[in-house]
Amino acid sequence: MTHMILVAHGKLAIETKASGEMIYGQLPMVSAVAFSKEDGLDSLSLKIKEICDQQEGQLLILTDLFCGTPYNAGCKVAMEEPERQIEVLSGMSLPMLLEGVSRNATTAADLASIMKLASSEACRSFREQQIELEEEF
Repeated sequence: MTHMILVAHGKLAIETKASGEMIYGQLPMVSAVAFSKEDGLDSLSLKIKEICDQQEGQLLILTDLFCGTPYNAGCKVAMEEPERQIEVLSGMSLPMLLEGVSRNATTAADLASIMKLASSEACRSFREQQIELEEEF
């Protein structure tokens, strides 16, 4: 099983995991890392690496913003451990997390693909959906 590490600005990762557990139940395959104002790239990378060192197998690091410090720290850890399959995704959301924990993907890369698709499908517009329904009738 692929272990997921959520990393985001402030306490977003911790709260996203807590929200996921509210819906799905305990998520032992998910860790969360807070990124505070006092942290920098190196200290955040160290936090991520400590979690990676406690896990066996493949990892998926899910971050909030593309090219933000959490994303860059995840990429740094992935580049420092090329022998491990570590995938890094940005755009973390609750639907993305729930899709990831409900799937039994064989690799971190497969899980990343599933979660990217779930992310794009989760964003919906009421107005657009209302128009589509009106056109059907």
